[in-house]
Amino acid sequence: MKRVLLYVICVVFGMNVAFGEASELKILYLIPFESDSYTSPIVRNSEDMGQVRSYQMMGFWNGAQMALEELSKDRNISFDIVVRDVSNNEKQLRAIMEDTELMRGVDLIIGPFFGKMFSIAAEYAKQYRIPIVNPFTSRRDFMVDNEYVFKLMPALESRPAMIAFMAQQTGASPIIIYGDSNSQDKEMTAYLRYFQENNVDFELIPNASSVVTRISQTKPSIVITFYNNPAINLIISRNLLYSQKTDNLTFVVPESWLESKTYDIEYYSKLNLHFFSDYYIDYEAEKTKIFINDYTEKYGVAPSLASFSFQGYDITRYFVELVFNYLDLDRVKVSPIAFPFTFDKLPNGGYENVNVQFLEVKNNEIVPSGY
Repeated sequence: MKRVLLYVICVVFGMNVAFGEASELKILYLIPFESDSYTSPIVRNSEDMGQVRSYQMMGFWNGAQMALEELSKDRNISFDIVVRDVSNNEKQLRAIMEDTELMRGVDLIIGPFFGKMFSIAAEYAKQYRIPIVNPFTSRRDFMVDNEYVFKLMPALESRPAMIAFMAQQTGASPIIIYGDSNSQDKEMTAYLRYFQENNVDFELIPNASSVVTRISQTKPSIVITFYNNPAINLIISRNLLYSQKTDNLTFVVPESWLESKTYDIEYYSKLNLHFFSDYYIDYEAEKTKIFINDYTEKYGVAPSLASFSFQGYDITRYFVELVFNYLDLDRVKVSPIAFPFTFDKLPNGGYENVNVQFLEVKNNEIVPSGY
C-alpha cells in the first residue's frame, strides 16, 4: 500500500524515476493515473484495486518498470524515465509537450491513453520527430500523415478479414451471420461492409432455427453472432448443440460470452466456440510463470490484464528494443507475454498493429486458433 501511495505522490509532483547512472535512453510516459481525484479508497485485495482508476494504471506502470529493470540488467541500457499524470486535461498536456527542457532528448513517448489527448500529443511528437505509442485506442485518424505514431490495437476490419481468410481456406461458404439487419452494432456493421466490399459470400439470418438449417452436416461452416443477450445466446447455442452439426462448425461469438456465469468451459468446447480478443496469455509458459512470480514478489499483488500489468510490460519491452534498434522492425526479437505486435505502415502515415488474437475453446481450454 505504501509503495502504491509513493508512486502516486511521485506522479503528482512530476518526479523523475531513473534506472542506472548514465542517461542513454529517455522515455516519457503519459499515464492517466487521475491522481487529482485520488481519495484514498479502501483497498483490500487485487480485485478492489482493479475498480480504482489510479490503481489500474499503476499496474501498467508496475509492468513497465519490470521491463525497464530487465532491460537495464540484460542489455546494459541506462534510462532517464519521466512519468506524467495525463487524463483529460488538454491544457496540462500542452504544457508538458511545450516544456522544451522536459522534451529535450526524449527518445520515446508512451501515451496518452485516450484518443482525443493522444491526437494532440501525436502532433507534438511529429514536430519533435519522436516515436509515440498509442496503447489502447481503436481510432486511426491520428495515423494519417504522421509516421511517428504506433497504434497497438488492430483495426476492427482485421476481424472480418481473418474470417474471410478462414472461409477461403476451409471452403466454408457462405459465412452465416446470425443477427438483425437493422442492428446498429459497430462490429457487425464493420463485418457487413468488409464482406460486401470484398465480395465475400455471406448470409444474414435473423432467427436461430434458420441458422441451423443452413449449417452443413459434413462440410465446414462458419456462424458469427454479435448478440450478447443471455436469452438469445441460450437459444442459438442450444439450437446448435441439439442439431448435432457442431463437428465441422466454427462458432464465432463476442468475447464477453466467456464472462457468463451460466455456462462452463466444457459447454463452450462442445460448441467449437471462437472469439477475438485483444490479448492472450499462455499461463503455462515458463516466461509467464517467472513474470507473475517476480511481479507478485515485488508488488505484493498478482499481475492481471484488468490492471494492465502485462500490457505495460510488453509495450515497454518491445518499444525500448525498437528504439534501441533505430526503429528497424525486422531487428526486434521480443516474445511478448500477452500483447504481440506485427506492424503495417500506412502510406505516408504511421504504423498499425495487425496481429489479431483469434482464440478458440478446445478440449476445455482457451488456445490460439489454427488460422
